Amino acid sequence: MTTEFADVGTSELGAGGARLAYDRTGRGEPLVLLHGQGLSRRSWDPVVPLLAPERDVIAVDLPGHGDSPRQPKGAGNAPADLAAAVAELLDQLGLDTVHVAGNSNGGWVALELARLGRARTVTAISPGGLWRKSGAPTHIRMVMRQMRINARTVRRVAPHAPRTRAAKTLFIAQASGRPSKVSRQLVQTAVDDMARAPGYRETLRAAMKRSFRGGEEIHVPVTVAFGTRDRVLLPGVARRRGQLPAHARWVKLHGSGHIAMFDDPKTVAALVLVTSRRSAADATLASS
Repeated sequence: MTTEFADVGTSELGAGGARLAYDRTGRGEPLVLLHGQGLSRRSWDPVVPLLAPERDVIAVDLPGHGDSPRQPKGAGNAPADLAAAVAELLDQLGLDTVHVAGNSNGGWVALELARLGRARTVTAISPGGLWRKSGAPTHIRMVMRQMRINARTVRRVAPHAPRTRAAKTLFIAQASGRPSKVSRQLVQTAVDDMARAPGYRETLRAAMKRSFRGGEEIHVPVTVAFGTRDRVLLPGVARRRGQLPAHARWVKLHGSGHIAMFDDPKTVAALVLVTSRRSAADATLASS
């Protein structure tokens, strides 16, 4: 039996097209995928084929990342502002609500979309923003700035790196729980994305000086997952449960790092699908 999929689509930038770049493939209920700080929609490549048989998958480049331009002047660069840009894309696609899965800063944006009433469910993989009101802990600021410096240095000195397994492992070790197993192509793409993201500085600065608030306003199913080897968002300082709705489900991704899609795409895909099915189950219970 042949599985039918929707045509793969990429947004047109300008000329009346969508402002944000995206790829779209699959069938079923719509599911938006949001990447982390400095990366692009390509970070979800290992997971998309596992989701497409059951979901209409829309992988988006957030403003100032990948193929999407920076935010317009005056629009703001905080996660809530990026969520508004994604909501604008949903309007252009004729979608009222969608399932949303996001990693790192994309996880924070996913939570903001839920606050806007645009999410059916949220799967937040190592989401940012779950720290004190004063902003991100110092070590997170340092890690994110150093990753950008490393990427730009690598691209300037060795444009085709990493060529060796050791070099690949060294670059991705901070973000992956299993760096030696991540494909060289994924690492190269991550290096390119991190080095080139035109909106990196302003989106990072905006995120680092605030935290996620308003979790009590979210009433849709939420799953929050952190890798047991996440070295970026550490327990105790960046995983404050009180900032999310009480009904949020918390999951450990054993052996995964900050970018769990690189380490264990099958488990990430399964988690997203299970969470997205909860909305249908909840609707059934509510109507019975």
